[in-house]
Amino acid sequence: MNRRRAVCLLLLWSLASLVWGTPSNQGQTGLRPFSAEYQLRRGSVVFGKVLVSLSISADGDYSYRARTLTAGLAAVLRSDEISEISEGRIERGSVIPQRYQYHHQRAETPRQLKLVFDWQAGRVTNHSASDRWSMPIPAETQDKFSQQLALMLQVGQGARQVEFPVADGGRLKAYRFDSQGEETLETPAGRFATLRLARSKDAKPSQASLWLAPELNYLPLQIERHGDSGSVLLELLSVNWEDG
Repeated sequence: MNRRRAVCLLLLWSLASLVWGTPSNQGQTGLRPFSAEYQLRRGSVVFGKVLVSLSISADGDYSYRARTLTAGLAAVLRSDEISEISEGRIERGSVIPQRYQYHHQRAETPRQLKLVFDWQAGRVTNHSASDRWSMPIPAETQDKFSQQLALMLQVGQGARQVEFPVADGGRLKAYRFDSQGEETLETPAGRFATLRLARSKDAKPSQASLWLAPELNYLPLQIERHGDSGSVLLELLSVNWEDG
């Protein structure tokens, strides 16, 4: 795998972003604090790991964090690191993001992004120095990371088709998830029954599949991204629930 390909794959999956939990603060949020570790794999080659955590206060404030690091041969070629943080509130079964930060630490030019949601004004603003923009947003708009929590909440409530707007790059993108049925999946974390979902954006053909395990509160066991040169897998290695 060449260096450019390794970095592109890390960017595609930096949040590889798809790690969820469910109920602690149970009646209030429907979410459960956790920390988890995933690996990024292309065929038999592991080229990255993703560390994800979710914390929730007694008042419903959440902090959702991820770090994506190179591993294996990719780590020898480059030492990139990507971090994402979404912070906000969970109210009446809805995720309400307030701040989103993205930082890609790389040898060339680091990239940073900071979004602030002003729900009273109905706008989201990008405060990063290199790319400033502001736009109106409808209710239920998510950032690129909080959309994972919003999806988990709705699937946990029984929804099998989910769609919501995501603020991304100065415009709204429509994320849609459709059930593809049930499937038993074997991963490094174990063997579990799962609900398989196909993800698409802006009504384009699906390029990603997700397998959520009801036994693990709909935590994703695996995410697969499809591309012209093959597939990349995000696989669960371990998870620790952090209630009380």
